[in-house]
Amino acid sequence: MHNPGSFTQVESQWGQISPKEIYASDGGYVMPFNDLREFLAFLEEQGEIKHVPVEVDWNQEMGAISRIGLERKLPALVFEKVKDYPGCTVVGNLLGPTRPVVQGRIALAMGLPKDTPTSEIIKALRGHFRQSIPPRLVSTGPCKENIIHGSDINLLDFPVPYIHSYDGGRYFGTWSISITKDPDNGWVNWGTYRHMLHDSRRIGWLANPGQHGPGHFYQKYEARGKAMPMAIVIGADPACHLAATTQLPPFVDEREVAGAIRGAPVDLVKCETIDLEVPATAEIVVEGHVLPGERLEEGPFGEWTGYYASDRLPRPVFRAECVTFRNNPIFCFDGPGKPWDVSSNIFSVAWTAVVANDLEERGVEFVNIYAPPPQLGIFISVKSPYAGYAHLVASAFWSSKTGIYRPFVYIVGEDVDVTNPDEILWCLQTRLHPVRGIHVQTQTMGNVLHPFLNSEEQRTQIGAKAYFDATFPVEWGEERTPKVVDFEHAWTPEIQRKVLERLSEYGID
Repeated sequence: MHNPGSFTQVESQWGQISPKEIYASDGGYVMPFNDLREFLAFLEEQGEIKHVPVEVDWNQEMGAISRIGLERKLPALVFEKVKDYPGCTVVGNLLGPTRPVVQGRIALAMGLPKDTPTSEIIKALRGHFRQSIPPRLVSTGPCKENIIHGSDINLLDFPVPYIHSYDGGRYFGTWSISITKDPDNGWVNWGTYRHMLHDSRRIGWLANPGQHGPGHFYQKYEARGKAMPMAIVIGADPACHLAATTQLPPFVDEREVAGAIRGAPVDLVKCETIDLEVPATAEIVVEGHVLPGERLEEGPFGEWTGYYASDRLPRPVFRAECVTFRNNPIFCFDGPGKPWDVSSNIFSVAWTAVVANDLEERGVEFVNIYAPPPQLGIFISVKSPYAGYAHLVASAFWSSKTGIYRPFVYIVGEDVDVTNPDEILWCLQTRLHPVRGIHVQTQTMGNVLHPFLNSEEQRTQIGAKAYFDATFPVEWGEERTPKVVDFEHAWTPEIQRKVLERLSEYGID
């Protein structure tokens, strides 16, 4: 198998992309990134790439460096010298947090300036998620430059990292797209799931029953005694990964959403051995099946919640039957952990956009909404039209696909900026009544990754939920409701205007 080339070679092959080619005069997006390599070249232009020029061990060292990069909100990391893999290139933290806006590289991937505020990124995604540009089937693509079948496959030829010291093994899929199809209606799903490498051709994976794709679809295949086709994609263009990582509503086609984000169709090619299509410009594609009844122990893994929360348990196994890849393929990984990380960075804006659209389409009124890491809860600001409105909002959220596994809902007042942690903490400590403001549900769906569940709850996937009503009761009326003391509310408009106009005189403009 060919070893990947260095990032320097990638740059010389694809060239540098000038920012003026990406941004129109009004800041709009005028061209898509056709593949990972174009995006990397653009990130280089933007100062959002940090090369690691010394040799780094794939066994834990690379993952530890990635964690430091995430915690310090550094640029994406390009590892140019990986131990045991001469000439290979590995990219980590691709859409990880940035400064000062943590979603800056996500904004760049969407064709927005990297200092775009979080609320504006969410607004843009909401628009994309309501659009669709169908994919385009092409006869071939760069991902077909090398094709290996059957017993000649050795997935260990790729620089698969052992990310955290206490992981159950090397993880092939952390920044990847798992592609599956419903056997009944042909609905194709793109999703992001963890994939532990068992050996040269076998990969494990974790998917919860409430999730479609590998979870829900596999139940159908296994009940019929049939193997489930699946393709695992490494290194597609950033729009494809954004769409695959987002928990979109049922029957929404991630391929069409990726097209909407790109502003152009995603080019797909047929797999060699299974009836699925994959991004034509992907770096690596692994084709195969998940056999019914086959299980191997998988996990544990340091997850996006910031904990090792799932036990090592027997889980389904994917068997590789064909591998296609580009010349000098670039391997990509994500090192999840205590927020921030790449997954939680995407979830914070993408899941929020999905929930906002869902609530709006169902007529549930709100002012703003945000799901900060680690996305076990969501903050929703509302102007309550009547008593008990917080209960309606929480129930609507939990009935959505994204809300199924989110145990906490925080309802705050319309004046609270849900993207500002200082305002959230102030609101919760001053408006949340310790008795009538906290509402608990028991015997709800649980998630094996929830660290607060005990072993039995994780085994049965039964948990609990709570919503926190941190709004002043609407029945208090304006006279009884405490007045907020800040610049906007504690001075008359005349005084505010006067002070704002003289800021430069005060020397604090």
